Amino acid sequence: MTPQASVIVPTHNKRERLVLMLEAFAHQAVPDFEVVVCDDGSTDGTAEALASLEAEVPYRLVYVSGPRGGAGAARNRAAAAARGDVLIFNDDDMVPAPGFVARHVEACAAGDVLSRGERWAVPVDVVPSFLGRRADAALYAEVWSSARMTVAEKWTLDALAASPDHHYRFLQTCTSNLALRRSSFEQVGGFDESFGTRWGAEDTEFGYRAQLAGVGIRLTTAAKNLHLEHSTDSGAKFTKGLENFRRLAEIHPESKGIKTLVKYVEMAVERGHAAELFDEQSFVDWTSPDILSFS
Repeated sequence: MTPQASVIVPTHNKRERLVLMLEAFAHQAVPDFEVVVCDDGSTDGTAEALASLEAEVPYRLVYVSGPRGGAGAARNRAAAAARGDVLIFNDDDMVPAPGFVARHVEACAAGDVLSRGERWAVPVDVVPSFLGRRADAALYAEVWSSARMTVAEKWTLDALAASPDHHYRFLQTCTSNLALRRSSFEQVGGFDESFGTRWGAEDTEFGYRAQLAGVGIRLTTAAKNLHLEHSTDSGAKFTKGLENFRRLAEIHPESKGIKTLVKYVEMAVERGHAAELFDEQSFVDWTSPDILSFS
């Protein structure tokens, strides 16, 4: 039977986080989905871990691989192997709430959109206590009880809620929690693989082309997942990925929004303020969500 949705997961050398995430998908409120993992040149035993998980999870788990090409290339390979009518993008360190798949499917059924879900986080110093343990119901609840809302994510949610039709809403595209119809993905043309293995900008570029194609981003707060934080320096990735943002401006010189974004990133990196671009180490005073309310 063809699944209603395919969860697309690119991965590179995050075996322990990937296993926890895949086991957590066993707690989805709907059975009609598959998870397609593309191993982007891992060397940490990812392939062996996936082989052992295939018979244990209650959903169809698909494994594809290819030469190291970066997240965009891995997502394209996984999408090519997927069978679902809705493609849901989830990173290899993002633990879904029970209604994650169902809420994204509903959002995509209601319109030709990029459904942008709500991202929570487990602080980096708490994550190690969960790794290497089986994600049964007790651990799953324990992981979610540690959820915090980052300052950066709250800013994004506020921006999308306040200005859902703003011309620059594509800047909030985030492929760690994003869904769209397969037909929309094909219309947009997939991810630009020229960004390579560096972090950053390939999702913004995809969101920009989607918006031009009439597939605008919309907030789906009930589609929640949870980032297993692994960085203690929020600015390091912008410094390392600066060339990708410059590449973004080269691809779309016509966009004033992209030009402004790139200038802003360049200035922040040059002045030593890159950590302020997306602060994942500061949290707002929100209570962890009751995940059973989102099943």
